[in-house]
Amino acid sequence: MVVAYLLWGLGLVGICGLQRFYSRKPLSGFLYLFTFGLFGIGQIIDLFFIAAMVEKANYPLLLEQARRQALPAPQPLAHQLLVLARRVGVNGFTINDAVLAVQPSGLASPEQVRSEIQALLHADLLDVTNDERGRVVYREP
Repeated sequence: MVVAYLLWGLGLVGICGLQRFYSRKPLSGFLYLFTFGLFGIGQIIDLFFIAAMVEKANYPLLLEQARRQALPAPQPLAHQLLVLARRVGVNGFTINDAVLAVQPSGLASPEQVRSEIQALLHADLLDVTNDERGRVVYREP
């Protein structure tokens, strides 16, 4: 807020409209710059509306910050697959089960899940076998 008022103050020495650029209003900023703050009238009016303009300009940033703080970062795909293997136990899980279990939904494509499972198999963190129906399942060793 202080920066916006300082930029507004530069209008008193002839550099009008900088508070508009700061408030993410570039079109009116150029208009103010080339018309000396709408011949001084707009500059005076802005004195009373700077707080609202800055608040409106900062709203998307505050919303994004709040969203980031509210949502925990998703666990890595390998971690989620190992947790799934532990949860299902000896029954194991299929590729379809793994794709459905990944959170947030859509975090990884089926190809990425398959690739991560292959990496876990190679690292001996998962075993591959068939269940009683003949499906390929993965489980903890």
